[in-house]
Amino acid sequence: SNNSDTETSGALFADVSTEVDLPANGVAGSTVSGTVVFTNSAAAGATATAVTGTVSLSNGQVITYNVGTLTVGQSVTYTFTTTVPATTGTVLEVTSTVATATPETNTANNQDVDNASGGEQLTPLFADPGVNVQPIPSGTAGSTVTTTVTLSNSGSATVSFTPVVVVNGVTTTLAPVTLAPGQTVSSAPISVPLTATSATVTASVTGASVPDANLSNNSDTETSGALFADVS
Repeated sequence: SNNSDTETSGALFADVSTEVDLPANGVAGSTVSGTVVFTNSAAAGATATAVTGTVSLSNGQVITYNVGTLTVGQSVTYTFTTTVPATTGTVLEVTSTVATATPETNTANNQDVDNASGGEQLTPLFADPGVNVQPIPSGTAGSTVTTTVTLSNSGSATVSFTPVVVVNGVTTTLAPVTLAPGQTVSSAPISVPLTATSATVTASVTGASVPDANLSNNSDTETSGALFADVS
């Protein structure tokens, strides 16, 4: 009865996986950081060797990682940087992949995707600087009145810009301003000489520090006529 004996052994497998993350949003055109994790499951039976990973972004950037060896239960995390799209309506999506030379029990977790379909995209934040010249008061020809310019930011990102004002053809550069999303301020009073024909004040946004989602409010003009007497 003891003249024969048999033993059977199962093969040991690795189980590598990956997870990639981007911030929920970032200022358009800026540089942001993301993370990617490569793991060999704690339930795996073997060390994963010759592990490689990639991160591919929708802006065309591709990053390759030579991870090397991952023991059972081991994870490694990498940080990468990328540029936020500066085109309105464009989001940033990312995919990470991982592979190993060691046979695996499960390859379904060898890819992770953060995209708009899953609600995990990075959404660019844009500024919306604007100017609005307040009405020019009436007055007699030759007199001087004052008005102001309302400076605003209707966007989702803080922006700095320099307002430029042209009064009757004479250009004045106002002090730069920095406005948070939704913030509105008034300029210092602006002197407006009333001529015999009319007075015109035009304000413009220049040098915005963040891409502008709406250019239609970057300039505004007000005109006022002088008042005249008529004695007889």
